[in-house]
Amino acid sequence: MTTSVSTASPSFTKRERKALFRLMLPILATQLAQIGMGTIDTLMSGHVSTRDLAAVAVGTSVWLPVWLFLAGILVAVSPLAANLNAAINKPSGQRSGASALPDLLATTLFVGLIAGILAGILLWLGASFVNWLIDDPVTARISADYLLAIALGFPAVGVFLAYRYYAEALNQPIHVTGVMLIGLLANIPLNAVFVYGWFGLPEMGGVGCGIASSLVFVGMAFAMARNTRKHRIPAHYALVKRCLQPDFAQVRKLLRIGVPIGLAIFFEVSLFTTVALFLTDLGPVVVAGHQVAINVSSLTFMVPLSLGMSLTVRVGHYLGSDDPQSAKQASWLGVRLNLALAVVNALLITFLATPIATLYSPDHQVVQLAASLLLYAAVFQLSDATQVAAAGALRAYHDTFVVMLITFIAYWPLGMGSGYLLAFHGITALDIPAAGAQGFWTGLIIGLSCAAIALTIRLRVICQRTSASSAMP
Repeated sequence: MTTSVSTASPSFTKRERKALFRLMLPILATQLAQIGMGTIDTLMSGHVSTRDLAAVAVGTSVWLPVWLFLAGILVAVSPLAANLNAAINKPSGQRSGASALPDLLATTLFVGLIAGILAGILLWLGASFVNWLIDDPVTARISADYLLAIALGFPAVGVFLAYRYYAEALNQPIHVTGVMLIGLLANIPLNAVFVYGWFGLPEMGGVGCGIASSLVFVGMAFAMARNTRKHRIPAHYALVKRCLQPDFAQVRKLLRIGVPIGLAIFFEVSLFTTVALFLTDLGPVVVAGHQVAINVSSLTFMVPLSLGMSLTVRVGHYLGSDDPQSAKQASWLGVRLNLALAVVNALLITFLATPIATLYSPDHQVVQLAASLLLYAAVFQLSDATQVAAAGALRAYHDTFVVMLITFIAYWPLGMGSGYLLAFHGITALDIPAAGAQGFWTGLIIGLSCAAIALTIRLRVICQRTSASSAMP
C-alpha cells in the first residue's frame, strides 16, 4: 500500500486542486454544449410557430430523463477505468494486463449500444402517449414525430456516452469537449436544413429538430470512435470483435454499479419535472416563473456536477493505486471545493435575481415570481453542490446502491412530500398557510439538504471503512 501522503499536506491539496480543475473545465464545457443543443432546438423551432416550440419543449422533457438515465448507467465506466488505469500504471507494480482497459471499453460499448436501442424503443412507444400530455392535436402530432426522430438516434447516444466516459476516466476529457462543440456547431445548419426546408427540402418545423439531433448523435459517435482508436486503444486491438463477444461478468458488474446511478439521477430529474406538472394548476404565470428559476438552477448546477464527475475519476485513481488515504483526502477536498463554488453561485443568483429573470420574460409578474424563486435556488446551491460531490466520490468506491436509496428517500418522500404539503395545504398546527410555488421550492431545499447530510455521512463511513480494511495485515 502506498503511504506517501498520510495527511492532507498543502502540497497535496494544491496538486489535487489543480488536477480536479484540469479535469473539470473540459467536462463543464461538454455539459454546457449538451445543454446548448437543446437550447438551439428550442430557439429555432420557436421561429416556426408556437406549436412547434411547445411540441419540442414537451418532447425534450420526455427524452432528456431517458438520456440522463442512460448516461447514469454508462458513467459507471469512469470509476472502473480509473481504477484499472491506475493499477496498470503503478510505478511499483507490474505493467500487466495491457488489454484490460480496451476490454472494459468493449464491454461498455456493448452495454451502451443495447441500452441505447432499448431507450430508443422506449421513446418510440412513449411517442404514442404524448397526446395525453398535450390537448392540442396538432402540437401533439408534432411532438410525437419529434420523439420518433430523436428515438432513431439513441443507439448512437449509447455508443457516444460509452466513449465519452471512458475518455474522461483516462484524463482525456478535452477530446470529448472538442467533439461535443463540433456537434453543437453542426446542429445549427442541420436544424436549418430540416426545420426551415433549405435546399429544396420540405419545411419540417419541430420534427426537423429531431432529425437534425439524431444525425448529430450519429456523427458524434463516429467522431469519438475515430478519436478513441487513435488515442486510447492499441492499433491491433479488435474492438468490434470484442464488442460482439462481451465479457458478461463485466457486463453484470457495470450494470450493478451503473443502474443505481441512473436511477438516482432519474429520481432527481423526475422530481423537478413532477413539480412543474403540479404547478400547472396554479396558472401560466406560476409555471413560467418556476421554469425560469429551474432553467437558471440547471445552468449553475453544471459547475458542481462537472466537479463531481471529475472527483469520481480522481478518487478512483487513488483507489486503483492502493492509496485509500489519498482517496479520502481527495474526496473531502472535492466536497470543500464544491461548497466554495456553490457560495459563489449563490451570491451571484442572490444579487442578480431580478436582472436574470428579466432576460427570460418581459412580463412583470413572471419576473417578480421568478426572482423570488431564484432566492430559494440560491439557498439550495449549497446542499446541491454537497450532495453531488459526495455522490461523485462514492461512485469511485462503487457504493451506488445506498446512494440510490438515499436520493429516493430524500427527494420523494421528504422533498416532494413536504413540498406538496407546503404548496397546497400548509401546516395548520404551525399556522403556516399554503405557499404555492414557494412551498414546492421549500420542499426542494428540504430534500436536497437531507440528501447532502445523508450522503456526506455515508462518504465518511465508506472512507473510514476502506482505510481500516487497507490497514489490516
